[in-house]
Amino acid sequence: MSFFDAFSLLREPLLASALAAVLLGYLGIFVVLRRIAFVSAALSQVSGLGVALAFYVGSFLGIDPHGESVPLYASPVVYALVLACLGSVLLGSPSRARRVNPESVVALFYLAASASVVLVLASPRIVQEAHEVGELLFGNAVAVREEHLVELAITGAAVLALHAVLFKDFLFVSFDHESARSMGYPVARLDVLLHLSLGVAVAVSTRAIGTLPVFAFLVLPAGAALLWAQRMRVVIALAVTISLLAAVFGFYLSFVYSLPTGPTMAALCALAWLPGLRLLRGHHS
Repeated sequence: MSFFDAFSLLREPLLASALAAVLLGYLGIFVVLRRIAFVSAALSQVSGLGVALAFYVGSFLGIDPHGESVPLYASPVVYALVLACLGSVLLGSPSRARRVNPESVVALFYLAASASVVLVLASPRIVQEAHEVGELLFGNAVAVREEHLVELAITGAAVLALHAVLFKDFLFVSFDHESARSMGYPVARLDVLLHLSLGVAVAVSTRAIGTLPVFAFLVLPAGAALLWAQRMRVVIALAVTISLLAAVFGFYLSFVYSLPTGPTMAALCALAWLPGLRLLRGHHS
């Protein structure tokens, strides 16, 4: 069966990958500008923990989170959203502990969430679903239903609407934190809102396409775009385009050559850096 013959079966996961790529490719500009790449990695792992916990809780309640009409108290999206939003607020708030730097807090979140995911998946209660959940978390699964696509579309629209209103504020704070504070911008609130929008996008995208491609879309396309261009509008357009192409072609290649979907998308995102690295060498020479 060719890719186009199977398109009716692959439509939802392909559209979900494309929507997530566009949303995360745009948000990645702020991730790279603010140098919070590992914050996005931590949020991806925290969201993945939420997905794994939903299956663990469902095993006690006799509920299959993959089934239709899953109640909110067993929904992987709800668990991922709650944990990601909580993590976003905590990571976006200024630390008052002088002995602990922000990087250590990010590392704590990342390592604690990663270890917890492994422990949850190792539980005998979900041993039968562990492989399936593991594929879901790392982007190998393509089991995206219409309701997941709708959730992602609504989330993306809400996040982009917020950024349409506060884009200039988010951009100014990301470029020059101290100047924004001295000019009276509500920096703390803007930081929390930006991190919340990131957390919500990461949580819903993780449920749809997995943690690995989510992290790749948030960091690699924006980094490559910033190497290629200087004007912010061009950078955003390039980042979104790179993400979208990596999602679509990654999905196609993974089907044709029986490759894991998430790693294939991530690898294509990484390839976008190659022309930019040559430009960077040219600037230094």
